Amino acid sequence: MKIIRFLSYYVLGVIGILLISTSPALFREGSFFNVSSYFSELQMLVGSILNPSEWVYFFKGNPVPLFEHLWEPYRYSMIVFFAGIILAVVVAFILAFGTMFLPKWAKSVVERVLNLLESIPDLLLAFCLQLFIVWLYKQTEILFVDFAAVGSEKIYGLPIIAVSVLPMIMLYKVILMLMEDEVSRSYVQMARSKGLEKSVILNVHVLRNIMKSVFYHSKIIIWVSLSSLFIFEYIFNMNGITTAFFNDFRPIVTTAIMLLLFTPFFIIYQGTEVFVFKDDDASDHINWKMNTFVGSGYSKGQGNKSFKEIMGEVGAHFKNVKFLIGFLVITTMLSISLVYTFTADPLVDQFFHIYEDNKLVSAAPHSPEFVFLGTTELGFSIFDQLLVGAKYTILFALAVAFMRMIIGFILAVPFAFFLPSKLQKGMEKLIDGMHFLPLTLIAYVLLSPVLLMPMGGFTTTEFERILYQGIIMTILVVPLVTILFGNEMKLLMKEEFVMSTKVMGGSSVHLIRKHLLPHLSSRMGVVFGQQFIQTLLLMIHLGVFNLYFGGTKKTFAPFQNDPPTSTTFEWSGLIGASKDSLMTGRWWYIIPALVCFVILIVSMQLIISGIKEVQQVRVGVPIERTNWWRKLLQNRKAKRYRPSWEPEPEDFVFTHEPDIERRKQG
Repeated sequence: MKIIRFLSYYVLGVIGILLISTSPALFREGSFFNVSSYFSELQMLVGSILNPSEWVYFFKGNPVPLFEHLWEPYRYSMIVFFAGIILAVVVAFILAFGTMFLPKWAKSVVERVLNLLESIPDLLLAFCLQLFIVWLYKQTEILFVDFAAVGSEKIYGLPIIAVSVLPMIMLYKVILMLMEDEVSRSYVQMARSKGLEKSVILNVHVLRNIMKSVFYHSKIIIWVSLSSLFIFEYIFNMNGITTAFFNDFRPIVTTAIMLLLFTPFFIIYQGTEVFVFKDDDASDHINWKMNTFVGSGYSKGQGNKSFKEIMGEVGAHFKNVKFLIGFLVITTMLSISLVYTFTADPLVDQFFHIYEDNKLVSAAPHSPEFVFLGTTELGFSIFDQLLVGAKYTILFALAVAFMRMIIGFILAVPFAFFLPSKLQKGMEKLIDGMHFLPLTLIAYVLLSPVLLMPMGGFTTTEFERILYQGIIMTILVVPLVTILFGNEMKLLMKEEFVMSTKVMGGSSVHLIRKHLLPHLSSRMGVVFGQQFIQTLLLMIHLGVFNLYFGGTKKTFAPFQNDPPTSTTFEWSGLIGASKDSLMTGRWWYIIPALVCFVILIVSMQLIISGIKEVQQVRVGVPIERTNWWRKLLQNRKAKRYRPSWEPEPEDFVFTHEPDIERRKQG
C-alpha cells in the first residue's frame, strides 16, 4: 500500500512537470494564451517521451543522446550541491550546539550577525567570495581556490562554500530555535535536577527529539538553495545543469532536467515520510467540521469595536522600534521615488561626454568620480535609474506578497475545514513536490515567452506583461502558503476555546473572525514579510537571466551590440544588465542596486522581528530587550548625583512627637 501511494505521488509530480514544460507554447508566434497550441505541444511532448528515439539533445546544432549528454553536467551540479548542503548541515549543528553554551548577550550578537548575512542576496555573496579570493591573490600571490571556471574545467571549492552559506544560516537558526524550545520542556528540567551535564542533555535527548522537525524544515531550505544553485553556476561559469538548460530550451529537454532534479529529492523526502516516519492519525479523530457558516446575526456596535481593536493592534506595532524603523525606511524610499517620478524631467539623465576647461575628461561609461554613482555604458545615470525603479520594485514586491498571503488564507479555509482528510493529505503531498523543483527554473520557463522581446518587437503592452508576471509569481507560491495557513488553522482548532465556541453553537464566520483571525494575524504579518523578501530574491534571479520587470528590450540590429535593458528601470534590470561588471572593474554598475536590495531586505527583517515581539507581548511571552545603553546612562546619572556627605542622626525628622520623646528618654 505504501509503495502504491509513493508511486502515485511521484506520478502526480511528473504530470506537473509536463504541464510546466509545455507552457511556452501558450505564447508562440505572438499569441497570448493560445490554449490549442499548448495542448498540441503537450501531446507532442508525451509522444516524444513514449518514443525513445526522440530523446536527443542539440549540442552545437548536432543531435546527441539526451540523458547521456545531460548526465555529466547534472552529476557536476549535484556533487557541488550535495557537498554544500552536507557542509551546511555539519557547520549549522556545530554552531548551534556551541551557541547553547554562550551567554545571553553573545547570543544576541550572533543573531544580529546572522540576520545581516541572511539579508545578503546570493548574487552579492558570490561576487564577494570572488573578490575576496582575488584580493588574497594580490596580497599573497597564492591562488587558494579557483574563483571561476575556464572552458571545460571544473571547480569545486568556492562554489561549494557559496552553496553552503545560505542553507547553513537558515538551518542554524532553525536548529537553535528548536533546541531552545526543547530545553524549556519539563523533562530537561528533571534531567538537570538529577545532575546530568548540559552537554549530555543536548546530545542524548534534545538533538534526538528535534531531528524530525529539522527534517521537515529542511524542505524549504533545499527549495531555496536549488534556486541559488543556478545563480552560482552562472556567476562561477560552471558547465553544470544551468548551461545545459539554456543551450537547448525545448520542452523535452526541460522535462528531462526537471525530472533529474525532482527525482532524488523526492526519493529522499517522500521516501522517508512514507516508509520511515509513522503516520500520525491522531488528528483524524478531531472534528474539523465547521458549524453553520453564517451566524444568527450582527450585533449592534460590533463593527466599531472591531475597528477599534484593529487600530489598537496596528498602533501597538508602530510602538515597536524595530517595526517603526523598517516601516519608515521602506516608506521613505517609496515616497522619494514617487515624488521624483512626478517632478523630474527627464526621468533619467544621459551623459555622453564630460568636459572640463573644454577638454574631454570622461566618456560613457562615467565613473562616480564624474557623475554621482556613475553611469551605464550608454551614459544613463545609475542614481536616476535607482530613483525611478524603486517604486516598481517595492510596489510590485508588496503586491505579490499581499496577493500570495490573501489568496492563500482564503483558500486555506475550505482546505482545512471542508475537504476530507484523505483529500487534504493527497493535496499536501502533491504540493510538497514543489519543494523539489527550483522556483527560479519554473519562473523562467513560464515568464521567458512573455518578458523576452522577440525579433519583431513586443506584441503585448507593458501593463499586460506586468500583470502576467505578477499572476505567475503569485500562483507559484500560493499552494505552499495555502497549506501553511491550513495547517496553522488546524492546530488552532485543537485549542479548548475553539472547541467551546463550537459546542456553544458559534458560526463559522464568528469562529474565523473572533478566534482564528486574531491568532493568525501576527503569523500572516510574518508570512507577508517572508514573501516580500522571497519576491525580491526571485526578481534578482530572473534579472541575472535577463528577465526584467515589465519586459526585456533587446537590440537585433547587425552592427549594434547593446546589452538587454529594462523597459521600467526596475532594480533587477540594473543587476541583470551589469552582472559581469565586477570582473571588468566597473563595480558602480551593480553595487548600488545590490545595496538597495540589501537595505530593503534588512528593513523587512526588522518589520518581521517587530511583529514577532508584539505578538509575544500579546500572548504573555517575556522578551529580553538589550537596553544596555539605557542602563549605562542610568548608572552614570546615579553616580553623578550621588551625595558626597554621609547623613547624621540630626538630619532625620520624626513625624510623631511621642516617638521622639520616648527616644530621648530611652
